[in-house]
Amino acid sequence: MTDELSTALHLARVPTDLSRITLLVACGDRRARGALKRELADHGYHVLTTRSAEETLRAIDSQQPHVVLLDTSLPDADAALLADQLKADDALGFLPIIVLADPAQNGRASGPACQADVVLPRTVASTDLLTWVASLLRIRGQFDRLLYENRKLATESQSANWLKTEIIDTVSHELRTPLLQVKSAVYLLSEDIAEDNQRDQAMLAHMATQAVARLESVVESMRQLAQTYDIRFGMVSVEEAAALAMRYLERNWASRFALERIDLQIDPDLPPVLADKRAVGRLLQLLLDNALKFSPGDTPITLRADLFAPDRVWIGVEDRGIGIPSEEHERIFQAFYQVDRSPARRYGGAGTGLALALLLARGINTTIQLESTPGEGSTFWFLLPVVGPDDLLADPD
Repeated sequence: MTDELSTALHLARVPTDLSRITLLVACGDRRARGALKRELADHGYHVLTTRSAEETLRAIDSQQPHVVLLDTSLPDADAALLADQLKADDALGFLPIIVLADPAQNGRASGPACQADVVLPRTVASTDLLTWVASLLRIRGQFDRLLYENRKLATESQSANWLKTEIIDTVSHELRTPLLQVKSAVYLLSEDIAEDNQRDQAMLAHMATQAVARLESVVESMRQLAQTYDIRFGMVSVEEAAALAMRYLERNWASRFALERIDLQIDPDLPPVLADKRAVGRLLQLLLDNALKFSPGDTPITLRADLFAPDRVWIGVEDRGIGIPSEEHERIFQAFYQVDRSPARRYGGAGTGLALALLLARGINTTIQLESTPGEGSTFWFLLPVVGPDDLLADPD
């Protein structure tokens, strides 16, 4: 790679690993097609070739190249007309197109009506061609960055509005019951119950105490949610989000022995995901906190992250706790619901953690899945999208 080309690519914010940039060469001349492919591939680009307009359209649809080079030697279409057709397709966004024309042909490809971004002679110097490719990648990067930012703003706005509605609905619904309990207990106590009804007084006092504890839990849950309310999508390292979750847990668990049960098994080669770092960290903290509370203190808890598909990352929390019957799977995400409802319940908490976790998951456009066997343990997991090549071009960082 020449210094000139390297500088141009740097200014264009193109990844230094050019194999992630796909160029499509459409040329009907076998020798010219092979020479172009070798020239571009030698500089690190991933190069695809087609021999006809029909092949070219299929390749653009399936491979989504970053730049297309159309040679006027295509046997079944005029390169200028094909460029016009591609430029008129709004679904392609900004797809840079270079037309390579035969200088001996005085066709429309060299005229002002051609919609290609650049028209060059087939005999163009290698350095000039590579500079044009880098320049068009720079323009595409700026265009994609604008789309990326607009998409982030739209998604953040939708998520924020959705979360705001959910918070208002949750608070109004969940505060109503404990407030009514406190009001009823205070009213009955104010009715001057006879001293020989001390048992009734004790029962009312206990009811009021429980209601206050429930109110405190709602307030704490809403405080935690407020810390991750301003969701901002971007490239997120799963390892960094997991580390953030562990820092959150350290604030809430006095016993470091409890946290030593957590085994982080995160693939170090995982690509970044498109999400909000604080929201993912808080979501993992809530799932880990749930596992710590509802599993024996001598059993391990695993936070695992692997590549689920080329465009998806699987993240899950596994425990060997009490397990959850299948009929309870949906209800456990309701605020204040707990599977173990016995009077001598061994596990603390008011049951708001999973409800809050589900809110956060929906806020970053995913949902929580559950696999569980009573008496053996549970796995709570979710999927996040991998940041794609266009996002890498568009992200200024």
